[in-house]
Amino acid sequence: MFSLKSFRKRLREYHSVWEQVLFGLSLLGVFTVVHLFIQQGRNFDRGCFGFEALDTEQMAFDCSAVVSSGSGTFLGVSNIVWGVGFYLGIAFLTFAIFWGGRRWRAWMQGGRFGVLTGGVFYSSYLVYMQVAVINALCALCLASAGITVLLFAMQAILLATDLQSSETTMTDRLFKRDLTVYVYSVAFVAILIGADLTYFNALTPAAEEAATAHKEQYSGAACQLNAEKGPVSDPSSLVSFQDVTMGPSDASVTIVEYFDPNCPHCKTFHEETMKTLISEYSDQVRFVFKPFPLRGSSLPEVQALYAAHQEGKFSEMLNAQYARQSRTGITEQDLRAIASEIGMNPDVLMSRVNQNKYREQILKQRKRAINIGVDSTPTVLVNGHFAGSRSLECMKMFIQRAQEGTLGEGA
Repeated sequence: MFSLKSFRKRLREYHSVWEQVLFGLSLLGVFTVVHLFIQQGRNFDRGCFGFEALDTEQMAFDCSAVVSSGSGTFLGVSNIVWGVGFYLGIAFLTFAIFWGGRRWRAWMQGGRFGVLTGGVFYSSYLVYMQVAVINALCALCLASAGITVLLFAMQAILLATDLQSSETTMTDRLFKRDLTVYVYSVAFVAILIGADLTYFNALTPAAEEAATAHKEQYSGAACQLNAEKGPVSDPSSLVSFQDVTMGPSDASVTIVEYFDPNCPHCKTFHEETMKTLISEYSDQVRFVFKPFPLRGSSLPEVQALYAAHQEGKFSEMLNAQYARQSRTGITEQDLRAIASEIGMNPDVLMSRVNQNKYREQILKQRKRAINIGVDSTPTVLVNGHFAGSRSLECMKMFIQRAQEGTLGEGA
């Protein structure tokens, strides 16, 4: 039964193992948030965790969309900064509970409980924003929220349950043992953070690796289909009534391109290959354009593309976006300027973008693309076959073989 006297007593108690676990969890929280900061600096080029093998369900986790959203800051300060300060604060208070006497311990316990309560409420708000508003999840943010909830639960148990206190048995030997645990824990996490920073600073950005592959692909290599990815069993399922298409709907050849308007290689492929193909094969081939946002920063542009498509100005919008291309995405001012240039109403365009009118459609299409094997941009399929080589000469050869019905035989 709860009583104020027993509660005050618990505030002054010290539980060795529990406090060490709380301290370790707070340091784990610091590492998680620092790792999030590192991945944000890399624009999450290898997924939320920084390891592509762990991001098999890319549709489920989109850290970039979450971190770059309005809920990514509080009072003008990044949640990453708040997160590091929060966990360091918990670690400091926990160590103070160990080091301080019974008189100060009550204040430290009360302070930690208050900070953790605020942390749980704010973490709950951020999870709600991801699920109900942003419609995207940040794996590392969820991990941080889980750590916060676990810390709060342990704190609540300490204050609500009569546990065996270490206070009555604390000796110099036990004091030194516990102090060693705290010091070693800090040293271990510091080394872990240092290794994390060193590894990712030395890791070649995915964009540079893609650039190398792009150069190799256009260096005269034999035209090949992608040997690692088999053809889509039902190519017709790739095209829906919502897609942007050019050319006859009953054409014997369909080229589907997945692209991101902020992808440099997509821009190169569009200007050096697609424009020529469309010019030469517009009456023989159906071209299907499927935006595939690699990061959350590309979503406003993709939505603007669909808004422009409704007014018959998709090509004009895409060309203008490529002309203003930026790794971090173009600004709202840029989109407004583009709208004016191509004869659209800027206010109407931004209203559709800000209302996320096409967001669900885009994310569903992205999930479908991932399920069939799309994992980078540009990705091009010819009658359901993934093109391994995308030079103009190779694409023309693929079209010819598709028309002859021999595309999957010798390419």
